[in-house]
Amino acid sequence: MKTIQVTPEEMEGRIARFGDLRPQSDQHAENADLPKEAYEMMTARTLYLLMSPEKQGGPMAQGPAVITDDKLSVIIAECPPGDSPMLHAHHHTNETFLCLDGRFRIRWGDQGEHEIFLEPYDMISVPRSVVRNFENVSDKTARLLVLITGGTEDDFNDVEFTPDEADRVREEFGDQMVDRFRDIGFSFEAGVEKTDA
Repeated sequence: MKTIQVTPEEMEGRIARFGDLRPQSDQHAENADLPKEAYEMMTARTLYLLMSPEKQGGPMAQGPAVITDDKLSVIIAECPPGDSPMLHAHHHTNETFLCLDGRFRIRWGDQGEHEIFLEPYDMISVPRSVVRNFENVSDKTARLLVLITGGTEDDFNDVEFTPDEADRVREEFGDQMVDRFRDIGFSFEAGVEKTDA
């Protein structure tokens, strides 16, 4: 089978240089006028988007270092001790966590009632529609590799937090911040039984 030739310049465009990455919270502060502190309350403190599809939907798709045709988002969550995103679910994408260093607690269930721990190089794939989060339980800054896969680019716009988490945002930042997060694609109905009216 014939191979293709790639120039060094073209290959450079396919490299995510960690030192050059900007946190998602910085980009949302600039592009969506969201306070950095509010975004970091919802997600891990520092999320670096290494790679994603060009037209990936959702609030985790600001400025990927590498754009891919694959329906794969690759993120490094860099968390100080005790840092974690709020409880949330992904309904159309699969989320897999690989502990790079430190120690992480993975919680799941509508109230986060179940938990396991990941040591370096341990990995877990959380099923779709399961409420989950992760927390750095070590005494130093630690990193978690997050892989999110979907069938289409629109599938990535599926991050849903629990109603309790909306209440936490309201207490800290007011009702308008919940609305701002809805504007960028977050919702707050994870675990809520939908009824037909």
